[in-house]
Amino acid sequence: MKDFPNQIPSQRVRTIPANPPRRRDTAARPDTDTAAPVRRRATDTPARADIDAPTRPDTDTAAPVRRRDTDTAPRRRARRRQRRRDTLPKSLHTVMTASAGLVVALFLMPFLLTGDNRSNAVTLSDMLTEAEAVRTGVEIPLEPEPEPEPMPEPEPEPMPEPETVPEIFSGQLDEDCMLKVLDKKNDEVSVMSMQEYLVCVLRGEMPGYFELEALKAQAVAARTYTRYMLHSGSKHGDKADICTSPACCQAYLSAAAARKKWGYLPEDEEQKLRAAVEETDGETMLYDGEPILAVFHASSAGLTRTSSDVWSGDKPYLQPVSSPENADAVPNYYSHVEMTITAFRDKLQSAFPKANLTGDPYDWLSDVERDSAGSIITMHVGGIKTQGSRVRSALGLRSACFTWEMADGKVSFYVTGYGHGVGLSQYGANQMARDGSGYREILTHYYTGVRIGGYNP
Repeated sequence: MKDFPNQIPSQRVRTIPANPPRRRDTAARPDTDTAAPVRRRATDTPARADIDAPTRPDTDTAAPVRRRDTDTAPRRRARRRQRRRDTLPKSLHTVMTASAGLVVALFLMPFLLTGDNRSNAVTLSDMLTEAEAVRTGVEIPLEPEPEPEPMPEPEPEPMPEPETVPEIFSGQLDEDCMLKVLDKKNDEVSVMSMQEYLVCVLRGEMPGYFELEALKAQAVAARTYTRYMLHSGSKHGDKADICTSPACCQAYLSAAAARKKWGYLPEDEEQKLRAAVEETDGETMLYDGEPILAVFHASSAGLTRTSSDVWSGDKPYLQPVSSPENADAVPNYYSHVEMTITAFRDKLQSAFPKANLTGDPYDWLSDVERDSAGSIITMHVGGIKTQGSRVRSALGLRSACFTWEMADGKVSFYVTGYGHGVGLSQYGANQMARDGSGYREILTHYYTGVRIGGYNP
């Protein structure tokens, strides 16, 4: 049987030729003419001499030489055991080999099945097949490992839209800012916090039924305007910081005055006004780190105006921007004013004493320059060049976006919008809030290049 190195040492079997040469019995051998070959001792000749040595010549008297019995009892017993192994049937030897392989497989199975990589675990049938291959000397072809299925490429996640994260507020809060407010009607000065003052400003400047985001934008604009006045110097000197007149500072309406004016005070609208102030507590519009001149008006003609078109001096944050005015939502968006020629001349002469108001009244107003929305930028009044906003104020019109015609001794003016048209449009802000814009988006739309944050005076 072939000796396989993969077998366990205890199962290895020494093999001898199938038909081993039998020892000749010299006693039973018939007489021959030659003497029996005598094996030489290993000490007499080289290692192979006992095989290749010639026989001695034949003599009649030479007795057969018997091999020296150098076997010992252990060697004889080993030879007997070897003969018993050689005489075992091949089937029994096969069974014993397979049994030994099964024992080895059962012994190794727990270690193979408890490995970290379960995908490499070997089954019992696989081990038996390998054991049979070892016995027969047949090489088992290795099965190619299946190629791993390609992992599907993950779909790219959509990039989140950038969120406008308000900066950490570090400015002065409304309750920490105390104001001296002058009541123009009674010429009385009251001391109150910025928070209390702004609620009264909102009550006088913007209806409480407006969208909350529009009310917040108005609150920030009113706070910023107040801080601008405190920073640049009050119009009222040491007497007061700000007044209650919209012609001078900002509109102001106390709760008692509102109840007297309207006959009631809606609680839900009052809560919205306070929420607009509290939820924007201390927030101020800044340009180069300073509060801006945050002017505002009721409604534009679809386009706001630059500050230089209305007053002297240009502000980089007060530039013309589109305004989504809804004519149906603005009371008196289109207005009509009619006056006599005499009243027309008197108003112009009072505002422009040097104007030449003789001749045809139609020629008193000439050389009109308008912006894209139709508002008058400049014009000549009796030969004197002036701003359209000054003519609007002199004639008592709602805005500088107007046209006129004369007939039957009268002058008719057709006006669009309400207010000077610079900065925030209140009705435009309310429309933006209805369309989903937040108060910060509204403010940065109407005031160019500003930053909204805290301010410490």
